[in-house]
Amino acid sequence: MINLDYLYNPAVAKDDDLFSIDRFDDKKLTFQIIDKGMILPHKAIVDGKPTADGWGYGGLVDGNGEYIASSHVKFNPGKGYTPPQESIQHSSETVIYLGMFHSTWGHVITDNIKRLWFLHSEFMHQFKDCPLVYIPCIGMNLEYRHDIRRLLEILEVDLERLRPITQPTQFDKVILPDESFYLSSELRYTKFTDEYRQTIDRIRHFALKNHTPIANKKFYFFYGGKQIGEERMAEYFKSKGYEVITHEQRFDFDTELNLLINAESFISTIGSVAINSLFLRDNMEAIFIPRWAGVYDNWLQTGIQVHPLNAIYIASTLSVLNINQDSSCFIVSEQLKRFFGDKWTGYSEGDFKTFLEYLTSPVRKNIAINPFTRKMYGSVFEDFLAQLKRRKDLIAFYDLPKDWDTFRPILTYQTHVHMRGWNDGWKFENQSSNPLDQKLEILAIALKYPSHKLYYSVYFNDKEGWSPEVMAPEMAGTVGKRKSIYGMRVRLDEDGSKEFNILYRMHKFDDTWTPWAKNGENLYSYGDKLNAIQIKLEAKNA
Repeated sequence: MINLDYLYNPAVAKDDDLFSIDRFDDKKLTFQIIDKGMILPHKAIVDGKPTADGWGYGGLVDGNGEYIASSHVKFNPGKGYTPPQESIQHSSETVIYLGMFHSTWGHVITDNIKRLWFLHSEFMHQFKDCPLVYIPCIGMNLEYRHDIRRLLEILEVDLERLRPITQPTQFDKVILPDESFYLSSELRYTKFTDEYRQTIDRIRHFALKNHTPIANKKFYFFYGGKQIGEERMAEYFKSKGYEVITHEQRFDFDTELNLLINAESFISTIGSVAINSLFLRDNMEAIFIPRWAGVYDNWLQTGIQVHPLNAIYIASTLSVLNINQDSSCFIVSEQLKRFFGDKWTGYSEGDFKTFLEYLTSPVRKNIAINPFTRKMYGSVFEDFLAQLKRRKDLIAFYDLPKDWDTFRPILTYQTHVHMRGWNDGWKFENQSSNPLDQKLEILAIALKYPSHKLYYSVYFNDKEGWSPEVMAPEMAGTVGKRKSIYGMRVRLDEDGSKEFNILYRMHKFDDTWTPWAKNGENLYSYGDKLNAIQIKLEAKNA
């Protein structure tokens, strides 16, 4: 059961099929035998340049030099590379490839174990003596990660046979088990199979068999990091009888597992820590606090369906700035108090201070509201801001810019690409519109900016020239005609151009970016197809 009644805008969330779609896939998993497969170590720098994808390059390449996308981490965004010939090692062995191992706990419980079903399958009798190999992501040293080692031991992985691949190595044969947790074919939802459920069950059965009784069965798993206000929220949970579990306490996986298998109520903010809810017993209470309103994490919805949980989402955040800044703002909200039966008497001094600290934190790049999150906050943020602005005595203690309460909605954009259609979701300023390693040409673009009128057009070719100029959010380009675009130009209206420069560039199939153009300048790719664009605003008075 999923309860969304304690979100700021429950009706909008209930309309999102993120919560309703069935994530279970009943297909039977199997494996591939990759002849002369080469395993490439994880790299963030290739040929002296940072990789275009922040997740880096590496994985498995078949004997024909074709990269196998599922061999990477984070649901198929990977890319291969060509190592120097002298660096390649050759082995006559047949090995079982278990994947690319990441150090972040959410990926440990999804990416790192998604192929381990194979070790307990009917197929293993053919390969019982084969070494087990994996690629350690940069910064992941299994020797020092006792929690990951213990998890693998519980899953009966023979650590003596487990070998990290740190040099490009071509094996005679590489056994590649299917993934049991993966991104769906339409690239929208994470899915799982019965083999993944069985893997999680092995961990839960171990915990039940070896558990020791504990007095308290209510836990708040503290995320930490740059989550501003989480300490205050944790204190509130303490007052409700919850034990707060910090990162240091979670380092002993057996202890953590014992807490989870005994727990009757589990709370965490949505992130890697929340994936621990997989180890709760069936139908236990799991309370999730979104870091940003309206952002619920795809993989968590899948995890909730692996075993039934009483999942409750409670909004207790005011993270209204641009998403993906690694910083969120937590308060003790009316919704949180309502859930616990406390009377709401208005925002406290601590709530106002937390928000002002959030605005002035070092990770804040600019004061710009994400339009999507603002929609999800509804009137909550406007009400909070109106009350805060009356506290001039409190505001005076913080080093806020002169126009701190003038929040600028950010520009967003979308591209329509061949074979995929419109990319999933609007991209925010300065984000790449599409993964740079996907060679799918752009056929159309659309932009949004609520503060000013925005005009743009695209260039087709020398014969057809420029498309008619359109105004946001209309589409420039074509759909269904396979007519690639080779240039673009974007401009603001007169009022907007007094405040901002608008800059834009295009990523080409040759893996290079064009120079930045601005304020309606014509920008061409000179015959190279495009697979991504990037747009940003620059304040003229900055």
